[in-house]
Amino acid sequence: MSHYNWNQYNISNLKLSKKLIKFNKKYKINYIEKGLYNHVRDLFCTTLVLRSNVKKKINLLDYGSNLLALSNIISKIKVKQYNFYIFDPFSKKNKVVNKPFKISFLTKSFHLKKRKFHIVNFGSSLQYLTDINDIKKELNFKTIHTIIITNTPITLKKKYISKQSNHQKLIQSIHSLKKIKKFFENLGFRMVFISRNDDKYVACKTKKNGTYSLNLLFIKN
Repeated sequence: MSHYNWNQYNISNLKLSKKLIKFNKKYKINYIEKGLYNHVRDLFCTTLVLRSNVKKKINLLDYGSNLLALSNIISKIKVKQYNFYIFDPFSKKNKVVNKPFKISFLTKSFHLKKRKFHIVNFGSSLQYLTDINDIKKELNFKTIHTIIITNTPITLKKKYISKQSNHQKLIQSIHSLKKIKKFFENLGFRMVFISRNDDKYVACKTKKNGTYSLNLLFIKN
């Protein structure tokens, strides 16, 4: 994964992000994205609304994400109810953008640990962590009450490593569903939702049996 240019990937997404923002300013109904993205954005937004507290703002962290992931939700929910953060360790510095709404970018793990987040979204990012235990070093789970995992290759068997089929320089760690559930259960969470995406979104060059693209939702007991 160290040879992959994530910064260039995120920059390439800015063009589409600008297109989405322009469309959503003009129309009341959101832009239709290709593939499964409308589905996962709807799951993301529905979870935000159901887990929000109207008396105070919710701090949301989009882990390992980019601006594109949040560019198409402004017409779906009232974004002013939330403080949005994106953790992008491949950016050069922390920054705040105001389009399509205020979003704070964080670049270092120690920036995460000292902040209080309520909802954390892993949108197709968990597979790039060699060991999911590492997120315990980065996040303060005392304040987190909701974990969203979307469009992530997960195995029902033992964990394994695979190159990503559409980006050959990317190495994915295909974590087991059992290990993921146990990890979050030990932190006081329970899995309340699971759904499967089309198998073509697994994107493993070497796909083993029992591997699926899954969406998971965990809430704190």
